[in-house]
Amino acid sequence: MRRLEPGARRSAVVATVLVALIFLLAVWVVRGGVTSDVDSGAKALIRDGRAAVLETPMRVVSFLATGYVLLPVALVASAILWRRRHGALALSLPAIGVIAVLVLPGIKWLISKPRPTLRGYGFPSGHVFAATIAVILVVYILWSLEAPRRWQRAARAGGIVFVTLVGYSRIYVNAHWLSDVVGGLLAGVAFALAFVLVLDSRLR
Repeated sequence: MRRLEPGARRSAVVATVLVALIFLLAVWVVRGGVTSDVDSGAKALIRDGRAAVLETPMRVVSFLATGYVLLPVALVASAILWRRRHGALALSLPAIGVIAVLVLPGIKWLISKPRPTLRGYGFPSGHVFAATIAVILVVYILWSLEAPRRWQRAARAGGIVFVTLVGYSRIYVNAHWLSDVVGGLLAGVAFALAFVLVLDSRLR
């Protein structure tokens, strides 16, 4: 198994802190109402004149980023890793999932930004948050296990497409504003990188 080299680890720490600070800046901007015009413009661009044929695919994409899908996938992946004697990696997946589920509602409650429907809090988007964490963990695990490079490239490319589609779908189905999607992405990156650093330390 590969571990982060000291230089790469320092870069990851810097990236984690930087993304976390950008997220806090985004929270300040959102709380100030600065993003309202951008949010409204993005909503109009995506929802006005949308094709009805995309309604079901967009809801399916959103569903793929829920715990109903990601949790079973994580448990299956955890079982496979356990059988292959990668105990630290196997135990980390459900642990990260539980912590994410516990942390996100608190963040939403503290920021208290309404969804477009005014039902519940929207910032940051939980779907984008979860999808981002899942993708980063998959990319890291494949890299750590020295999987074939084509698998790693496919995971990176597919992950970018998946997170982008999830974010788009959340605006499409009128569940979130653009700022919620960006917040979910930033929070997910910071959260995932922090846990990658912790996990990498345990693997050492």
